[in-house]
Amino acid sequence: MNSPRQLYKFLSQKKGDIADLITQARVNQKLDKSFRNLLDPALANHVSLANIRAQTLVLTADSAAWASRARYFSPLLLQKLQNNSHVFGDIKKIEIQVQPAVQEKVSEPPLPRYVSASAAECLSTTADTIDNEELKAALNRLASRRNR
Repeated sequence: MNSPRQLYKFLSQKKGDIADLITQARVNQKLDKSFRNLLDPALANHVSLANIRAQTLVLTADSAAWASRARYFSPLLLQKLQNNSHVFGDIKKIEIQVQPAVQEKVSEPPLPRYVSASAAECLSTTADTIDNEELKAALNRLASRRNR
């Protein structure tokens, strides 16, 4: 019986667009790792290499603030990249884009809404003195949420 193969291994053996895309993604991962070694550790946590095209290094930053900081350091970074041309090739320009990190929204169950016994008593007393029937009903509903 054949053991299952990972999908990327299967696709990378095929010829065509998907295989080329997988190959380019692997190259970019290796370049990103080398690139992060050139950065200040604080900046490296927020800026990553997205692509290299037409002698332009394309970076993504997870916020506008980190993109600004990367732009500030881009002349020094460009010099470092040119000193490492054997790894990055002939880079002439750096382009920085903002791409916020995607965070999964975790929904928490709603908290039960209760009022204390003294608050419930105060609401009931107040409701008894109100002539407006809608307001009176709303105060009584609120008072019924008494924490028992």
